[in-house]
Amino acid sequence: MSRAALLQRAQQFGLMFAAWTFLAIVQACQWYFAYAARHVSFRYEISYTLKEEWVYAALTPFVLWLASRYPFGQHKVLPTLAVHLFGLAVFLTLFALIRMPLGQIPDLTTGHSGHPSWSLYRSMWFRYVYDTIWTYGGIVALHELWIYYGKYRERELRASRLEGQLAQAQLKVLKMQLDPHFLFNTLHSISSLMHEDVEAADDVLARLSDLLRMSLEDVNEQEVTLKREIEFLDGYLAIQQIRFRDRFVVRVNIDPKSLDALVPNMILQPLVENAVRHGIASRAGAGHLDVRSAVEDGVVRLEVLDDGPGPGDDFLDGPGGGVGLANTRARLQQLYGNAFRFSLSRPGRGGTLVALEIPYRLKMEPRESSLSAAPR
Repeated sequence: MSRAALLQRAQQFGLMFAAWTFLAIVQACQWYFAYAARHVSFRYEISYTLKEEWVYAALTPFVLWLASRYPFGQHKVLPTLAVHLFGLAVFLTLFALIRMPLGQIPDLTTGHSGHPSWSLYRSMWFRYVYDTIWTYGGIVALHELWIYYGKYRERELRASRLEGQLAQAQLKVLKMQLDPHFLFNTLHSISSLMHEDVEAADDVLARLSDLLRMSLEDVNEQEVTLKREIEFLDGYLAIQQIRFRDRFVVRVNIDPKSLDALVPNMILQPLVENAVRHGIASRAGAGHLDVRSAVEDGVVRLEVLDDGPGPGDDFLDGPGGGVGLANTRARLQQLYGNAFRFSLSRPGRGGTLVALEIPYRLKMEPRESSLSAAPR
């Protein structure tokens, strides 16, 4: 047995003897005040109870060993009960043999304390059988409760691990839905450009290759820094600017304090893509797109604003946005629970504003926030 195991075992025995000593003190105080009329000293009472409880303490490891070898619930009831009845008899026998030489035990037949003898031993058997049954049964019951508590904690930990694994699996599924969604839309843009400008289509293919490389580098990351997210978004915006040329004006205003903040991987791209499809592509003239970030009161706020026709009332009231916005909501829910806000609105001057707020965290910080969920 290692030194650490021996130290742990010593601590367990120390706690066990401390518990029995506490019970002895409580019992001595109870007897002292209950029989005060007999003028028995407290010293006598504490000496008497300590001798009994310390003998019980010395025999407790035997009961725990037997209870661990033959626990109720894992074996048939009658054989287990028979084993513990035998253990009770052994426990009572050992208690009487150890306690008898310590004195202060009156013989039931004579009423006086005497030297160890068969008569005194037999007297102790009848004197302590009731207390011993309760003591032995109490130790076994506490051991069973401890076993069930350990199983309960183990089930909780297993359920927690499974819940975490399920959440990770769901996040991966959501991200896998975004990746081909983004790829198919970009390939569709390339297909359109092939009939108009082959050189531009070739440029889009090159930039798409860079984006795919970046996405593969972060394929197992659920969260990245905003700086990394902006790098990916810049590549996507470059593709859209090739596609729309002068019709697409982008303004990116990023708070420097937010660059190191952790955000969900590929969270901005579907929001921008939604703005391009419903705001920029539907305009005959030039369209403007604003991407902003800010940090305030422990919260990172990200905004994507376009000056397109804006969403209809049914779009605002319903889920809207297709795969991109639906997956954004689902990913935020999985990553932050209720500690986020996500909104889709129509600003006063027109267009569409998509805003989200998440806890401001740097890498390796725990995920926590006091944000409450807003209606979504």
